[in-house]
Amino acid sequence: MRTWKSKGMPTLLVAAQLLISTAAFARDQAVGVVYYPPWNVSKLPLYLAREAGIFEKNGLKVSLKNPGSNKNLLAAMKQNEGDIYVVSSNHVIQSKATGESDLLIVANTGHNYSVFLVESSVTRAEDLKGKKIGTGELGSTPYQLTRLSLRRLGLDPDKDVTLVHYDQGGSSARATGLLSGEVSGSLVSSETLFELERTGAIKKFRVLADHKKLNIYGGGGADYAISTTFLKSHRDQAKSFLGSICEGISLARKNKPKALEIIAKTVRKSDSAGVEFLYRVYVGEVIPVRPYPRTEGVEIGIQMLSSTLPAVKGMKAQHLVDSTLIGELEREGRCGS
Repeated sequence: MRTWKSKGMPTLLVAAQLLISTAAFARDQAVGVVYYPPWNVSKLPLYLAREAGIFEKNGLKVSLKNPGSNKNLLAAMKQNEGDIYVVSSNHVIQSKATGESDLLIVANTGHNYSVFLVESSVTRAEDLKGKKIGTGELGSTPYQLTRLSLRRLGLDPDKDVTLVHYDQGGSSARATGLLSGEVSGSLVSSETLFELERTGAIKKFRVLADHKKLNIYGGGGADYAISTTFLKSHRDQAKSFLGSICEGISLARKNKPKALEIIAKTVRKSDSAGVEFLYRVYVGEVIPVRPYPRTEGVEIGIQMLSSTLPAVKGMKAQHLVDSTLIGELEREGRCGS
């Protein structure tokens, strides 16, 4: 359990601790970073900052911990096991709603990339009326994002279309449904999109909308959340950490071979063409040059969780977000330059 809290400590001692320099901090104790899930490419800047020694160059000792499951992650958040969490905004919202943490989302390096793929005869959203749409199991993230996508396309998911649930197989199962003609449209992930491109099957379909058109920046586990206690007492270290993430973003663009190496490790793929595709999609389209927190992604998380967690209702995304650190780094020429 982390021990940054100063309750009950003499005032002079607390003041002395707040004056500790970054170098001394690095020598004495590592910044605890809890991250999950580990396989998402949106975390590439974090992995590059670690692998390329960027944290150390900036005077930080960083300890990364993967709890291994959503359940263990929420337990780690409850026990305050980290100073910084690289997770989904949904995790932060859930932890906040249950009164188990006081975290602010200070940065975002990406989200789950997906497109709304439809059969070639569909040229506009209205053409989907009366048709079947593939989605995930009831209540799942794909299910909720599918419904949100349909609404943003101007369709009523309960009246205009019939949702076909795929409880197993995820995006690939929904793509199989598209190929068989069982459904006329579905959200599909980047890896599924690559498989359709690789086999040439993509020619049978068209991309009706992507995440930018739909304004959906949800999931992916690349929201950077910091406890208010750590942010208050160790702001310089928090800022140095995010500055290192900015350098990781820059390195991903400048050193493609290194980025490809890390992506291959992250997604556990030996298929060089698939890794190249993920690099093109994530570095080219998903990971931002300046990793400002995405309020719209937090809003999606609130919307998704409000149906199952009453305490989430009434939450405001802007109260969970703090963009000042990235703003300072940008103004200082240390992010996106």
